[in-house]
Amino acid sequence: MRMMKKIISIKLSISLLSMVILFSCSSVKPNLETQMTSNSGASGKGNKEKKQKSGSGYVLTIKAPVKPSDDLKNYSENQEKEVINNVVEVKPNEVLEPNKGDSYSNSIRVKTVYELAMDANPPMFLPHDEFETASEYKQRVTEQVKLMKEIVQMTSQKMEIKNAQRSQVAKEKELSNTKMIESLMAESSSSVEFTPTDIGRYNPENETFPVILHDTQYQISVPREEARTFKANFKSVKIKGIKQLRPKYDVSINVSKAHIRSRPNGSIVGIASRGEQFEHVQDEDEWFKLNYKGQFGFTHVNNAELKLVDIANEYEYHDMVAIHPTTGSMFAMISVDKLVKAPLNLASRKLHESGQPDGPKDQ
Repeated sequence: MRMMKKIISIKLSISLLSMVILFSCSSVKPNLETQMTSNSGASGKGNKEKKQKSGSGYVLTIKAPVKPSDDLKNYSENQEKEVINNVVEVKPNEVLEPNKGDSYSNSIRVKTVYELAMDANPPMFLPHDEFETASEYKQRVTEQVKLMKEIVQMTSQKMEIKNAQRSQVAKEKELSNTKMIESLMAESSSSVEFTPTDIGRYNPENETFPVILHDTQYQISVPREEARTFKANFKSVKIKGIKQLRPKYDVSINVSKAHIRSRPNGSIVGIASRGEQFEHVQDEDEWFKLNYKGQFGFTHVNNAELKLVDIANEYEYHDMVAIHPTTGSMFAMISVDKLVKAPLNLASRKLHESGQPDGPKDQ
């Protein structure tokens, strides 16, 4: 009997011990899971913070404007809409906010007028206080709108000043570059003297002789009374002038839209916008011949102006005169390239005289 009691007590002890072990194991497991979860959350949060710190910019958190109470809601919103919709230009070094989820971002966070005003005077944009009367809050909203208008006006003035400064700097730079080129051209100038080798047939109607000099055709204006002796003593004729490095020009469009034509008064091959520049080839009557996208094009002189941009590595000749070998008379020489190559078009002549551009009208 005693033996049976001992066996029963042993079994009960073993059962209780097993229950205690199982209970302790089950109670420990949730704690471990909770700890693992908290650790993983902390590590995730740490990683997120690291990602934010390693970004190309910083995140600027701005509280959303607090909506006023119902009785003043319509009043404040109507007045704020006059100014809040204006967006102020912000430079890249002012406020940067990378896109969420992207490692890199080129976007620029632009502040609204409301946010700029709130930064300038935060207390003015606090929500309606319980100890503030409706009239006091209404006055504060009015001051908010006034401040935003002042910021818009001030920012616009700053932008106008900066644009004027940029324009002035660009003009000064262009003027300096032009003076430098003109100085180099003046330094390259020198007097020259030639003896022509061949002369063409005299034109008694125009009283001119054609001659070739340096692969360029010229016309010498000689009166009929001296033309016969001039040609008879042609081998003794001296030609004097000035040689100078040839300048390079660009054709700068100065109207909103300008027609580019295949030839003077020809078909339209393109349209150029204000500020575009093309290499100048030569002048032809009332037209600029230019290099337009790899082909020759023409635009009317009312559409553009010439800008000195560089010096070519070749010479051109100016103030050329031919001296009569016996009388000593000097006769002007004109390059054929500088003469009118095409008959004047009446339509383009009217445009030229009226100052109207040959192209779409300014919008």
